[in-house]
Amino acid sequence: MMKLLFLFFPLLFFSQQKITTQNIDNKLEKSNAFLFDGKTDEMIKLNHLILKDSRQINYPKGKSYACYNLALAYSMQYRYSKSNYYLNVMESEFKNLNEDDEGIAVNILYSMNYKGTKMYDEALKRLKRNLVLVNKIKSDSARRFNRIVTLVEMAKNYMEKKDYDSATYYSRLTVEEAKKSKKTDTGLNTSLKIAILTLVETKIKQNKIDSAEYYFKSAQSVPIALGNNEFRTFQLLGDINRVKNQNDSAIVNYQKAIILAKKVKNYKKLSELYNSISEVYRKTEETQQEKKYQLLHNTLDDSLKVIENENLKDTVNLLVTDKQKPLADKNNLLILIICIGVISFIIIGFFIKKRERKKNEIIDTKEQETKQLTQQLNIAFEEVVQLAKKNDPTFMTRFQEVYPSFFPKLLQIEPDLQNSELKFCALLFLNFSSKDIAEYTFIRARSAQTRKSRLRKRLNIPSEEDLYIWIKNINQN
Repeated sequence: MMKLLFLFFPLLFFSQQKITTQNIDNKLEKSNAFLFDGKTDEMIKLNHLILKDSRQINYPKGKSYACYNLALAYSMQYRYSKSNYYLNVMESEFKNLNEDDEGIAVNILYSMNYKGTKMYDEALKRLKRNLVLVNKIKSDSARRFNRIVTLVEMAKNYMEKKDYDSATYYSRLTVEEAKKSKKTDTGLNTSLKIAILTLVETKIKQNKIDSAEYYFKSAQSVPIALGNNEFRTFQLLGDINRVKNQNDSAIVNYQKAIILAKKVKNYKKLSELYNSISEVYRKTEETQQEKKYQLLHNTLDDSLKVIENENLKDTVNLLVTDKQKPLADKNNLLILIICIGVISFIIIGFFIKKRERKKNEIIDTKEQETKQLTQQLNIAFEEVVQLAKKNDPTFMTRFQEVYPSFFPKLLQIEPDLQNSELKFCALLFLNFSSKDIAEYTFIRARSAQTRKSRLRKRLNIPSEEDLYIWIKNINQN
């Protein structure tokens, strides 16, 4: 028996799977499948193993991606403290991984954690950094994908913030970006479908049900299924049914959404679903079912509030930590000033002369900074003008980056402005004449003049008011 064990032992030893980069990459692919199906527990368990193996063979990609996946999975479970921990680890690991989109991935995850605690402005600050960072990515496909993911998150934040005009704008912009891509893949189609579903939800909240139905059909045409995350599709369809008093259909779709939301453990949406289906049962006067789901909603909502309070503390701490460096610099400066103050009692004459000289230097610096800022604005303006003259497809995106408040303010006046009309307004903002617009957009000058007249009616601009001045003032109000 001992001889048999002795002979079998080498087989046991050599049968153990060797840790290789290929093996780790395969596990990362499996992790993506878990993410797609909403299996966050399995995703966390697998990525802890990936992180351990990657550290053992010092594989930078494996370590970075595992930390990213862990941060994402914990964020999806509302465990933002854990998520932020792995984000910090990931940032240090990314230093060993020369990839263009490293900062973008970090900002998106931080924004998700901020959004989870309703700190939408902080989330949007992170995402707006990405609109600058994506321009540094060399690969066209990677640049477009990262821009699309960022725009989707911006749309979702604006929707949660109840800024529905901006949510509509960024959702539409996402759809336009996605449709520009010559090649489609799972990631692109997923982002496209999420963007359209965000439009659906936005229109429901604006009580524009016809528009919501139109976009819902558009989302259904995207050739991708969201796996267990498809609960959102059923939830939105249920919302449309509920508003249209199609109560039986609403109940069926809410029940389907509840089953899938439970699988992915999306308790926030599950709480919403319990409340929504309870309202439908109230309409149908099914009191027992109404009370059942209202109780489920209240119980789950109370639990979520406890979690939200804890997460808010963690995320506020994150925000404080994020801003501690400049505060530390200011404290060091204060100590330096105190030291100078002490010395000044000894050499008061020298201090006064030095202070005057320093004051002049500060004034000169401020003047120089103002001049540099003006130059930068002029350069950005000229860059946007050149893109417009070339009829470059990136014109609209770059214009929005340089003048971020222009389109949202126009959409507040007239929410149904089409993209072509927004572009026309942008050209007017850049002082393009009717002749210029005709030349660079390949239309007749008379057509450009006609569009101006239509635009006046759409935006209720008095005939005696200069159109160009009115357009300029939009960005200043």
